[in-house]
Amino acid sequence: MNKKTILALSIGAVALASCETVKETTEEVATEAVATATGKTIDLDYMDQSVRPQDDFFMFANGTWVKNNPVPASESRWGSFNELDQANKAKLKSILESASKSEAPKGSTNQILGDYYTSFMDMDTRNQMGVEVIQDELAAIDKLNSKKDLVYIVAEHHKVGINTLFGFGIGQDLKNVDRNIAYLGQGGMGLPNKEYYFSDDKADIRDKYESHIATMMRMTGMKEGDAQNFAESVLEFEKALAEGAMTPAERRIPENTYNKMSRNLVTQRSGDFDLENYFSLVGSNSFDSLIVGQPKFLDAFIMQVRNTPLPQWKNYLKWKVVDHYAGHMNDKFVAQNFAFYGTVLSGKKEMKPMHERAIEEITRMSFGELLGKAFVEKYYSESAQKRVNIMVDNLLIVFRERINELDWMSDATKKEALNKLNSIGRKLGFPSKWEDFSNLDFTEDNYVENIRKVALYDHKKNMAKLDDPVDKDEWGMPAHMVNAYYHPLLNEIAFPAGIMQAPFFSDEYEDAVNYSRIGMVIGHEFTHGFDDMGSKFAADGSFKNWWTESDRSLFEERTAKLGATFSAFCPIDGHCVNPDLTMGENIADLGGLTLAFHAYKRTVEYQSGIKKKGYTPEQRFFIGFAQLWKINYTEEELKNRIANDPHSPGMYRVNGPLMNCPEFFEAFDVKESDPMRNSEEKISKIW
Repeated sequence: MNKKTILALSIGAVALASCETVKETTEEVATEAVATATGKTIDLDYMDQSVRPQDDFFMFANGTWVKNNPVPASESRWGSFNELDQANKAKLKSILESASKSEAPKGSTNQILGDYYTSFMDMDTRNQMGVEVIQDELAAIDKLNSKKDLVYIVAEHHKVGINTLFGFGIGQDLKNVDRNIAYLGQGGMGLPNKEYYFSDDKADIRDKYESHIATMMRMTGMKEGDAQNFAESVLEFEKALAEGAMTPAERRIPENTYNKMSRNLVTQRSGDFDLENYFSLVGSNSFDSLIVGQPKFLDAFIMQVRNTPLPQWKNYLKWKVVDHYAGHMNDKFVAQNFAFYGTVLSGKKEMKPMHERAIEEITRMSFGELLGKAFVEKYYSESAQKRVNIMVDNLLIVFRERINELDWMSDATKKEALNKLNSIGRKLGFPSKWEDFSNLDFTEDNYVENIRKVALYDHKKNMAKLDDPVDKDEWGMPAHMVNAYYHPLLNEIAFPAGIMQAPFFSDEYEDAVNYSRIGMVIGHEFTHGFDDMGSKFAADGSFKNWWTESDRSLFEERTAKLGATFSAFCPIDGHCVNPDLTMGENIADLGGLTLAFHAYKRTVEYQSGIKKKGYTPEQRFFIGFAQLWKINYTEEELKNRIANDPHSPGMYRVNGPLMNCPEFFEAFDVKESDPMRNSEEKISKIW
């Protein structure tokens, strides 16, 4: 179970991981930030100037790019993140190929990365092994004689990372953030979320999922009629589990998922499924209480144990094994796995090259940190980190000023907000210490066994955390990843080395571009500490209220206005942005844009007022912002993201915040009658 999985169990969809004290910022530090380079500016070739910026700013800034950059056949979307990710992959491929050819000592970074990469790329051996690589796990299920023995199979599955029945792991306690606690939550379902099992508009996907299961089982040697009956029984089983599950929007709310119960109470509720024995089997015995993320789901899986006949259980358990390993087996299984998860759910027409798939897989693994380490050593720019650090300081100053100037917040709540802001830690570039993975014993010739080894390694490491204090130096993603995050329980922001590159940041960019891009992302992560869910966590990271009742009510009035803006966005008939799911990201986008713009106003470049390419500094800022979010989607991926992603689609991450941004109205002379401007009573002014 990887870090992200544990995080999902711990805090639903609120954030990621770790900590470093922020130095007190001063006006002198901010002054250093204002005297930066005058360099590359916005890209006129992306723009469609036949579109009025007052009508559709996303298409005004990106229309030509959108027309000329369809989604590649191996992708489900294409935009700035993908462009940088593709450039990074070329560097990472070089690292992995070099490692695979080296005669590195056992336990070294090159040996671990090289052997895993070699085993992944060796399709000849994978094809020769075929289904035999999972026969032992399937045979163990066949030997089940009683439902009382289900616990042994489920425990073994969890040890090697198979998503069977429910999720269990150790994570940070929301109300005692220095300690770890056990979490038990929903899991074991093959479709993306609960709604896929019941919604009428997902009926076609359900049918294709059932067909996919039957096809896979025929590939294991099952007869046609048996495979169809098998698939129907699995879908029926998963549907019963889904009855007790929460939707993605429901899981965002910490009050919903923080249900602390005594161990005795939970084990007594578990009926015929011996949870007490399960805890012992997975190596997690020393706790008196745990968090049950979805109590109704606990009841649902217990009802399954009680009411579902053993043969149907065997079908479900076998499917979890096949589904887990299918993408890692021979060509035929990999292709069928892609046909459903890649094409049906995301609209991809073809698989990515093998080396790209290998890089993506290693990045998802815990030992992906080693790839990040190699990336930093070979490609990372310390000058980028220094300049981004200064920009962080500058945005902090702006955020302090804006909190002090809020006309809707009381002094008491402002004091708490400033205390939280001043306590935010930061991680930039890469970890202060690298994890030791030298005990991972990979070989070049057994890819599936390597997968089991890393899963078991992660499982043991996670279980051992129960008795340890929280490791605040740990990162939530590898250093080469094109991403950033805010972690509410540690009250910190993190920016891996991977994102500190063009088109997000460059020493060659002018301030308008750097502030509208990496500056906006910095402000976005800061604002997550004060969004609809992050604002429920205090300066020390604990889940506790620091608002007056009146201020909270005023805050929610403002966020409701923002929700109304986004709920009107429907890229496909019947598929509209869900403001309950996307609220946190929408608040962070608006806050990040606002903070970055006011930080940019402090620069010499802005104050000069000099036009470039026909646009004023403030206009270039907003165009630079919009061009960061240029993107195209397949229809399937857009539907998938609307249903599952807490981020709004890219075009709305541009237009939605701008419709609530007075500084944008002024820069482009946007009238109240224009589509890109909300009426005064509908404008959401939060941070």
